[in-house]
Amino acid sequence: MASILIVDDERGICEEFKDLLEDEGHQVDIALSGRDAIALVREKEHHLVFLDVLLPKMEGRQIYEEIRKIKTALPVVFMSGYLPPNMEKEALQLGAKACLRKPLDIEQVKKIIGTCS
Repeated sequence: MASILIVDDERGICEEFKDLLEDEGHQVDIALSGRDAIALVREKEHHLVFLDVLLPKMEGRQIYEEIRKIKTALPVVFMSGYLPPNMEKEALQLGAKACLRKPLDIEQVKKIIGTCS
C-alpha cells in the first residue's frame, strides 16, 4: 500500500483522514505546519502528499515549491474547503496531481492513491 503525507493545520481533519486511509491499509504521516511537512518530506519516502491550500505562516503553494526542490517527482494533491475560481487550474499548471474540495470524496481519493502507489 501507499505511504501518504497529510498536511493540514486542522488536527481533527488530519486524524479522521489518517484513520480512513489506515483502514485502507496505507501508512500515513501528518504534518500540521509547512515546516513539519518539509521536514517529513526530507526524512521519509512518501508516495503521495495531500496538501491543504490555506495554512498559517506558509501557504500550500509555498510548501509545494519547497517539496519540489526536495523531491521533484513526488505527487501532490492540493485540497481546500474553499477553492478560489482559478485555484484548480493554477494547481494543475504547477504540476499538482489534483486539486480537491473538502470534504473530500473518498472514492476520488482512492482513485488518486491507486495511481500513485
